Amino acid sequence: MSLLGKGAPKITVVGAGLAGLTAAYRLQESGYEVHVFEARHRPGGRVLTAQLGGSYEELGGKNFSDGGTVENSLKLIHELGLEILEDERPYFMSSCYWKHDCSLSEILRKLKSPEMLANELPEIAAHSRNLQEVIDTAFEDPDVRLIFTLVMRSYEGSDLKSLDPSNFDSIYGFLMNCIKAMKKADKGQILTVTWLTLKGGNAQLPLALSEKLKNKIHYNHVLRALRNENDKIILNFNHQKEISADLVLLAIPCPVLKDIDFGPKTIPHEQLSRIRSIQYGKNGKVLFPFSIENPSYDFFLSPEAIGWLNHDHRIMTFYYGVQPDTFTAQTAQSHFHQGMHVMRAMYPSLTLETTSLREARDQQLASYDGAVFKSWIDDPFSKGSYSNRAVGTAGWLSETEKCHGEKVRTAFRPVDDKIFFAGEHTTILDAMGTLEGAIESGERMARLMNKVVRESSGIA
Repeated sequence: MSLLGKGAPKITVVGAGLAGLTAAYRLQESGYEVHVFEARHRPGGRVLTAQLGGSYEELGGKNFSDGGTVENSLKLIHELGLEILEDERPYFMSSCYWKHDCSLSEILRKLKSPEMLANELPEIAAHSRNLQEVIDTAFEDPDVRLIFTLVMRSYEGSDLKSLDPSNFDSIYGFLMNCIKAMKKADKGQILTVTWLTLKGGNAQLPLALSEKLKNKIHYNHVLRALRNENDKIILNFNHQKEISADLVLLAIPCPVLKDIDFGPKTIPHEQLSRIRSIQYGKNGKVLFPFSIENPSYDFFLSPEAIGWLNHDHRIMTFYYGVQPDTFTAQTAQSHFHQGMHVMRAMYPSLTLETTSLREARDQQLASYDGAVFKSWIDDPFSKGSYSNRAVGTAGWLSETEKCHGEKVRTAFRPVDDKIFFAGEHTTILDAMGTLEGAIESGERMARLMNKVVRESSGIA
């Protein structure tokens, strides 16, 4: 039986981010007629590359190796003929710490028995109400405590008091790398980390996938309602256009689901409530041209942001956590102004005017002649940077089950083998909120949907 023959299922993917594009591409490879509907006028979702001063940097997802494994990402990237850029850098320990004229390593050497502390973290987390309590209990020195607070806040994207103590694994990872870095420093060596990005910008991946799906992606289609009617899934876009589908893959961020009207009994109430409750980070980024020769540091740490230079040292990124305020369009100028005070203290010759900051366009590879920012919490089609584990959610978020031989998070189990979920928030990998997690989920959902169709059609 040909999957493209009479009676072949009509498959709709909602969302042209990495998860949706990957799934659609794989389903198309398997012979299905797949259509992708995207709210934006571009592909990529929270992957957004900007060009400044002859170079480029990411306003969204940057490092494919965040979260560990990159198996799915590398396979897809190589398959599409794209080139990986390996940017090897000294570990964060060589960063500048704004509070003192010294590196982070000098502050972190105040740690007492760091190996013992690493072993104690699970017990500390078990008796803590949130991630901030874990840090406050684990670290006695105020400077060390502040460093871990700033790093974790930026990494997770949320106030640490709102994060489940099970997130201590992020603290553990940073602590263990600090230990390795200090041991290497004692031997006159430097611990390095490799950032994996795409040559020409990470936008190259969604652009390549969209090219493979030519004429199958429909932009400017905002999903407003979805209902199960007469054994079909009915989707309403822009309160105007309605289409029907046999199988639907929802590859959109959880906060956006709050804007969609789901018909009665379309998705079980408890499941939908849990999905809609998943917390997303409030991170934001500022990029600006950087023209200092022989910069002293690749990274710096301030009370509000982590900063780094891009691969060719021509663009500086300010990566904001959520204190003292959420990084929004309204607060961006103030945050940037304070960040520039730190930069001028480090580099007195820096002449960039803070008034040049402007909001980035929602366009891949757009060019700018000055500083730009992106606030993901303000973005109507993401409403946050990436998912994390809020207080009280870690238990049910970690639950998994098997569906047609594929492992899924129970919170995102398929509904009646008709409605499926993909995205970094649905990954079965340990780390949510990563580029690899988005791609992994797309690959897995394509396999699962293929199995559902074949089993229902009696195809071996």
